[in-house]
Amino acid sequence: MTKNNENITRFFRPHFNAMEGYISAGMEETKDAAKVFLNANENPFELPGLEGCNRYPEPQPRALLNGLAKLYAVQADQIVITRGADEGIALLFRLFCDPENDDILINSPTFGVYKVYAGGMPARHVIDNPLVKENGTYALDVAGIETKLNDPANAIKMIFLTNPNNPTGTLFESADITRIIDLARGKAIVILDETYAEFSKGSSNIALLKDNSHLIILRTLSKSFSLAGMRIGAILSAVPEIIFALKTKVMEIYPVPVGSLNAALKIMEPEIQKIALGNIETLLSERARMEQFLTAQKGVTHIYP
Repeated sequence: MTKNNENITRFFRPHFNAMEGYISAGMEETKDAAKVFLNANENPFELPGLEGCNRYPEPQPRALLNGLAKLYAVQADQIVITRGADEGIALLFRLFCDPENDDILINSPTFGVYKVYAGGMPARHVIDNPLVKENGTYALDVAGIETKLNDPANAIKMIFLTNPNNPTGTLFESADITRIIDLARGKAIVILDETYAEFSKGSSNIALLKDNSHLIILRTLSKSFSLAGMRIGAILSAVPEIIFALKTKVMEIYPVPVGSLNAALKIMEPEIQKIALGNIETLLSERARMEQFLTAQKGVTHIYP
């Protein structure tokens, strides 16, 4: 629970507040090999080489929730497991963006999927507040965001921040991110996409969740833990109503395939995490080596950090 007691459900698309939602037996009772869920009509016969695939997976596997909670330093009940951060973005659009009525705000250049999903909803407008170039790097135009938020002609419901940014790789100033979250309080949901957080030391803003009910953070195992092919991501929120709505009203009933679950649980093993973290360090050292190489090239005039 956040210290900020704002009623965040008022940002939901109106029908979700009245909607009852679907709670399967698998959500109410932990699934394991010893329990038979007759309501699911699962085929009792396993096929060779596909053992376990005849059973529906646990909708939000408790073991993986616990592993991700430890990895991200949050509580297990503050997590919704998704099929990559991409699905997390789509689910948040579905929960918050009222088609033809709500605007979203992006800061180009940024991840192109935000605009694509906005078009598919469709959002009323995609309001672009481009990054500014200063001190040899990119920065968030905080003043521009404040102006657009306060403009009565706009109906900004969702603000997308990507940190480190994709595709520029920019790590934004923590003070700028905090300021934007403060500006959005009572006005919009801030979605902070931290897909590349592990590649930039100290870049996560997860600690801000406890004081900001309108802040949602996206994480993924795709990049840092070499699991892109298994599609495991997470939505992090300190608001129980958001977590409940996503699990019961917005997302698919069984979103985590058995194979993806097993792969993600493998990542939680200390020896595998040690290898993955070592790989990150190797990639960072290669990044530094590439920077040195590019600096020596006559055609390169500037390297953005």
